[in-house]
Amino acid sequence: MADVADDGAVRRVERAVGLRFASWAQHLVVIAYLLGAGVTLLTAAIGTGDYAGLLDPGLERYGDPKDWIPPLGPASAWNPLTWIFGVARAVALFIAPLAILGGLVGAAGLAQAARVRSRRPTVVRLAVGTVLCFALVAFTLTPYGASLHNWLLD
Repeated sequence: MADVADDGAVRRVERAVGLRFASWAQHLVVIAYLLGAGVTLLTAAIGTGDYAGLLDPGLERYGDPKDWIPPLGPASAWNPLTWIFGVARAVALFIAPLAILGGLVGAAGLAQAARVRSRRPTVVRLAVGTVLCFALVAFTLTPYGASLHNWLLD
């Protein structure tokens, strides 16, 4: 009998850790997209002085987006800022599949949390992350999101 009760407690802890990991991963994807796309776009607008291009980004306005990745310190493999902006740029390039995956994992986690009583803060974080991931998917399907993504791909 004691083994069965302990096994249930272990499963609850494993589920809670999985839900927390999924919610934090969702939020990291959203933050990385904002860094990879938003900061690059903002740096290009400030660098060229063409603030109207924020509403219509493209090669004709800002040129190559790789020229506008924020230059913070030496660009070496040992500089952590190079890695942060490099990974954020990679997330911005692959945002559609990452956001879809994050939304589906979040929806599955919410379905699991509905069946099993989970901690409320974890479920709220997971719900917010799921909504944000699906909002990013919807954003990339808009004409503005598509033009921003096409500019980042060039």
